[in-house]
Amino acid sequence: MRSAAPRPQAIALLIAFGVQFALGMLLNLFVQLPKTHPGSTGGEYFSRSFTSLGWALSGGGGPWLLVHAGLGLLLALGTLALFIGCLVRRVRGWRWLTGVAALVTVGAFFNGMSFVDYGEDFSSAIMAGCWLIAVTLLVVAVARSHHPDDLSTPSPSGGARPSVAPEPDR
Repeated sequence: MRSAAPRPQAIALLIAFGVQFALGMLLNLFVQLPKTHPGSTGGEYFSRSFTSLGWALSGGGGPWLLVHAGLGLLLALGTLALFIGCLVRRVRGWRWLTGVAALVTVGAFFNGMSFVDYGEDFSSAIMAGCWLIAVTLLVVAVARSHHPDDLSTPSPSGGARPSVAPEPDR
């Protein structure tokens, strides 16, 4: 069963991914995170990371980190919701693409938290790589899908007629 329903959600996610990219570049170039903050010391990875996330979402790291972390959380939840929706509706051609996109988006999110925790550049590089994979997969899903409006072309009289290749002259 083919459905055009995921297209608007995927396009909205792609726009949000673009905004997230711009925010990440702004943070990378112009914002210096403090070396010491809640989550930057002690504890195992998950407790540290969620402490850092709480600190970032509270505005402790500044407004740009707040927006970047909040949008990252929304992107992780949004790609998971898109994937689950495609599974439930059995949307062919979207399930694998959105599943992997959700997985790498969650990976980007966790590497973002790791970057805030440890300040290591490789966490930022992994985050950017995951971003690129997720965006590529969503673009492929949108490009491969067939929107019902794309299946017809307007006729000269204003009505729609099916798009079919002209018969060859004999």
